[in-house]
Amino acid sequence: RLVFQPDASRSLQRGINLVVNAIRPTLGPYPRTVAVGQVMEDTTPELLDKGGLIARRITDLPDRSADMGAMLVRGMLWQLYEETGDGTATAAVIFQSIYNEGLKYIAAGGDPMRLRHYLLQGLDIILRGLDDIKQPIQGQEQLANLAESICHDRELAAKLGEIFDFIGEYGQLDVRRGHTREIEHDYMKGMYWKRGAVSRGMLSGGKQPDRIAMDDAAILLSDLDIEDAAQLAPLIEALIRAGAKSLLLVAGKFSETVINFILANKKPDKFRVIAVKTPGITPQEQLAHLTDIAVMTGASPLYKAAGASLKSMKPTDFGRARQVWVERTMFGVVSDRENHQELTEHLADLLELLEYAQDRDAEDFIRARIGKLLGGVAILRIGGTAPRLMDSRIAQAKETAKSIRRALRHGVVPGGGVALLQRRGALQRAYAVAVSSDELAAYRILLNAIEEPIRTLCRNAGLDSARLEGAPPGCGIDLRTGAITHMAAAGVVDVASVLKSATRRAVTSAALALTIEALVHRDSQS
Repeated sequence: RLVFQPDASRSLQRGINLVVNAIRPTLGPYPRTVAVGQVMEDTTPELLDKGGLIARRITDLPDRSADMGAMLVRGMLWQLYEETGDGTATAAVIFQSIYNEGLKYIAAGGDPMRLRHYLLQGLDIILRGLDDIKQPIQGQEQLANLAESICHDRELAAKLGEIFDFIGEYGQLDVRRGHTREIEHDYMKGMYWKRGAVSRGMLSGGKQPDRIAMDDAAILLSDLDIEDAAQLAPLIEALIRAGAKSLLLVAGKFSETVINFILANKKPDKFRVIAVKTPGITPQEQLAHLTDIAVMTGASPLYKAAGASLKSMKPTDFGRARQVWVERTMFGVVSDRENHQELTEHLADLLELLEYAQDRDAEDFIRARIGKLLGGVAILRIGGTAPRLMDSRIAQAKETAKSIRRALRHGVVPGGGVALLQRRGALQRAYAVAVSSDELAAYRILLNAIEEPIRTLCRNAGLDSARLEGAPPGCGIDLRTGAITHMAAAGVVDVASVLKSATRRAVTSAALALTIEALVHRDSQS
């Protein structure tokens, strides 16, 4: 079935407005939630306040033409959520404003293709202006304020602000369930990987259950499959003769024979061996982790692909660490190497790799490696009495941490809708010199759209955005107090890269949607 204008645009508009109107109440520091029914009957509905997740739950509207509009905005918001984890409500209201105003202009005889061209031209003006006003974020208080604006959880935000003030952009943060009702955190020395001892028996006899710490430990790094205990015995004997007290044995696989050999010869007072599997899932990840550990410990890894074996091991191939600790699920290394040049060169190589990373997963992996090498490590334990609520808070903490890292990396801009509002001057100057009706319409539509987030924020908080008329630049309404204040000075900020991504996706998607001339419905049985 074919649907032509003006019915096509009207149908798309119905679907777009349905989705955006469901998301609009979630914008702001005190979001209202949206209840989403479950597929199974008699199941508690989901209570969501994330625009991307709400949009994701909306499918198959009864009106197939309206459903196309809903899926347009749904796809845009979900891609943004996957990219940034935030900014979806802002993008939704900007998209809606541009589309609705654009339809009015096109219905009055405007050219959709020329309108799209000038909308994108205006977008460039907005994005350049956001770059001009972004500032670095630093200090525990600023980081905590940013975290609270994202997660709306003051206690969690305070902890994250303190943690990131310590570990910085690249530092490791492990978020897990706690054992009390409180949110707790602590810091760890060195760096750690999620691979634990291959046998619980190797961890017995220490000061703490299921945890062993070894001082001045030798380290053997490899991705080998160690099957024969006879190959391991000479290495251990050589280390004992050299005066070593412990060995961290890293390998891709250990046979049952080798594990039993290590357990049978465990003499903690003389020499202790702890075996862990090579960290990483793929061979590429394992190679990367072994390289990083080698830089920190001075070890020369043995690689299966290079034909290495324990027989070819030389005394100089062992690494050293001031301390090694091993648990059931992870192990850590505290290095005392003074070869700062090698570490600096390795970090420079990783930063170069990061610049040319092809996808987000590769970027995240390289950033995690850099965090390990820099040595800032924190563990955040989310407590509570209800496992489901704890898991929800853990997910919230992880998403907020990602946004904080982006802020540390790309800077922040004034929050509360003020950053976009400050772009009015540049758009008004472009409007004043516009020469065609399509250009004038595009800038007028954008001027209205960039005010929509602050209008929505105030409306959701029960305030009137008209109070901002004549307010000094950079000032907005602090929704926590209702007072007009300088937003950056009050700690109300947005992540610059998130706001830019939200604005870019909203404008480009709405501009493209305005050029749709017809809808084609396929036979559901074909």
